[in-house]
Amino acid sequence: MWAKLAFKLFRQELKRGELNIILLAIALAVMTVMTLSSITDRIGLSINQKSSEFIAADRGLQSNHKLPQEFLAKAIDDGLQTATWYGFDSMLFANDEMQIAYIKATDEGYPLKGQLKLKDSFEGPEYVTDAHPAPGNIWLSVTVFYSLNIEVGDVVEIGEANFIAEKILAEEPDAPFAIFSSSRRVLMNIADVEKTQVIQPGSRVSYRYLYAGTEQQLNDYYAWLKPQLLENQRWYGVKDRQGPVSDSVNRAERFLLLAGLLGIMLAAVAIAVSARRYCERQYDPVAMMKTLGGSRTTIRNIYIVHLLLVTVFSVIIGLLLGFILQVIAIDVLSEKMGKALPPASLWPLGLATFTGIICAVMFSLKPLMDLFDIPPMRVLRRNLGDSLKVSKLHLLLATLTVFGLMCLFSRSVVIAGIMFVSCALLAGMLFGLSRLLFTSSRKLGLKPSNSWSLAIASLQKRANANAVQVISFALAIKLILFLVVMKNDLITDWQSQLPENAPNGFLVNISEFERSDIANFLAENNIQQTDFYAVVRGRVNSINGEQVARSVSAQENEKRDEEARSGVGRELNLTWRDTLPKHNEIVEGEWLNPDANELSMEQSMAERLGVKIGDELEFLIGSQRFSAKITSLREVNWSTMQPNFFIILSPKVLSQFPATYISAISTPTESKRALQQLVRNHPSVSIIDVDSMIKQVRSTIDQVATAISFVLIIVVICGALVLVSQVQASLHDRMQEVVILRTLGAKAKLIKNAVLYEFVLLGLFAGIAAALFSDIALLVVQYRMFEQIGNLHPTMWLYGPVVGALFVAVLGYSLVAKTLRKNTQGLVRAL
Repeated sequence: MWAKLAFKLFRQELKRGELNIILLAIALAVMTVMTLSSITDRIGLSINQKSSEFIAADRGLQSNHKLPQEFLAKAIDDGLQTATWYGFDSMLFANDEMQIAYIKATDEGYPLKGQLKLKDSFEGPEYVTDAHPAPGNIWLSVTVFYSLNIEVGDVVEIGEANFIAEKILAEEPDAPFAIFSSSRRVLMNIADVEKTQVIQPGSRVSYRYLYAGTEQQLNDYYAWLKPQLLENQRWYGVKDRQGPVSDSVNRAERFLLLAGLLGIMLAAVAIAVSARRYCERQYDPVAMMKTLGGSRTTIRNIYIVHLLLVTVFSVIIGLLLGFILQVIAIDVLSEKMGKALPPASLWPLGLATFTGIICAVMFSLKPLMDLFDIPPMRVLRRNLGDSLKVSKLHLLLATLTVFGLMCLFSRSVVIAGIMFVSCALLAGMLFGLSRLLFTSSRKLGLKPSNSWSLAIASLQKRANANAVQVISFALAIKLILFLVVMKNDLITDWQSQLPENAPNGFLVNISEFERSDIANFLAENNIQQTDFYAVVRGRVNSINGEQVARSVSAQENEKRDEEARSGVGRELNLTWRDTLPKHNEIVEGEWLNPDANELSMEQSMAERLGVKIGDELEFLIGSQRFSAKITSLREVNWSTMQPNFFIILSPKVLSQFPATYISAISTPTESKRALQQLVRNHPSVSIIDVDSMIKQVRSTIDQVATAISFVLIIVVICGALVLVSQVQASLHDRMQEVVILRTLGAKAKLIKNAVLYEFVLLGLFAGIAAALFSDIALLVVQYRMFEQIGNLHPTMWLYGPVVGALFVAVLGYSLVAKTLRKNTQGLVRAL
């Protein structure tokens, strides 16, 4: 019996529009989460796929010892694409010249991601190839050709075998971005390695397997592989590779995650407000049913069925709208990015469905329970039951639900906690201040005929409701301001690392007597350069007189001396400087005294070694030992295209040692050819060209900027949804006020201005609070999530109130304008 009544009442409620508020809120929330999650998921996959080109695969396995063949066989059985390459240094001989170079021996699967670029002659154009060096042929970088003084087609000797220098190797997708790595590179067929007889027991060789496939295939394979990995075998992806690319990818993913997190918060608030308002509007119908003999159980079953039906319909509608919207958005983004984005996983679908269901249940459950306690006497005394409107349990359930969703989406309690606590503090402060302001506003002494007086009186009348509205408005404005400023800071920070005149190459292994000639040559050919940095190879031998370990056992698979303190485990590139280098910032201590034995250390290295200001390090260079005291710790921006060093010593300590020099250069396209002459004149100098690396990094940043802008639009829509839900919740009360004011003879202009001024005041107050808390949250998030130095944003304190007042006033007034245009008779009928 009650089921038939429930469905009948449900149809009537839909016709009357009583359920539309909560149904629309849930549907829009599901649509928002679906759209936002799908876009961020697909963009994240696209960024990862593009970034995979930097390691020529999706994942790699590296070791200094030969890798088991069964690792490769298992990957092939699991449906993964694979490739193998060995890397080692070897001497090359040709035309009575010799030159050491880094040789990469690959099979035909290389590269799995990215492209190889070749040239047929020094003057010829670059072109992309899918080919692979045939046995007996090798491809050499241009600097190897110059160093050996050979032409394309000449014979080169490597170990016990001779090879034809068939092509000029212009670009490799996974060429190492390391300033001190060799630019003299050779690509050969892996089948030729054995006949060279170069690799012998004890030789230093890097062995790698490359893998490409779906994320699920890679995860399943790694689950099988992980228990079998030895200490000297490392599984890695593009995010594990240090440098500008990995930093950009990691930051982009964190920002997209943060944007999605804010979207979920706003959507959840909209559902909570709408659910609360719907239940309040059912107080009178419930009281009426009780007077007609309806039992508590019957009423409970009816409204639970209504909630289930609304949830199912709204989730389905939200998913359909979200799917359509994300398809449109992806088409636009794909066209702008110049490539098709990969399909999304099932995660957005599941997250959107779960969000809709959990919000509908958790935000409606307690109001529904209160609804069943409405006394029948409310039909005579309309204020009965109003005490149920504020429920601590309902607030607790809503709070836990929002925080749970934030943790689920971000997959990080820390990130969710930062955003949640800042929003909770904002809500608590605003509620107290709002109540104080609105309840004391009648003391301002404005005339009753004044629109401002009427607006303030309206604020005072609905002090509790307006306090909740201000909190919702402030949260929406705060999150929008937060995201806009965060986006601008993030993109600006990325672009500042790679300005248009950023160095696109490095000159390495410059001798002292070559510095003057090279500087003059660069100036004559319009090639900008940074300072010359001296480079001396040395090892940290002891710390405060305590011997440190000479090798790192995890890499060499040897047991480290238990009594030796943990050290760097390798020789370092040391330098000396009179002044602090660019993109370095002293975080503790003072810069070096040039006439004392002092050093400055990079902060993370100091943490790794467990040293502090005042500790003394002994260095070993060749057979000579010397000591220096730590006087400063530096924060280094490793993402810049500049020479950077872990340890910088004072000139007195290091300038006596023989050194080579390095310099970063910015070469215009028209001056590229001049570098060929530089190498011919100075064959010992290596040129490291990072132009292609810079282009790829900039391309990644541009794609991320486009994605962030679109995500920002979605979050703004979510903020507008919160405002709409709050204004809709007060429409009934406003209609009553308009009827009363018109009955008392108030003019239409007075009423309209009063409503507009009320929204302006609400938005202004919300904007001030939102700007303050946005700036505080930004300081924390920039430091914790993006490793940036947080800065205050005074302009936000101006934009916050202005944007808040305009946003709330325009949107709020437009929603109630239809009500204000109705005549008094129409309003009475609507009520």
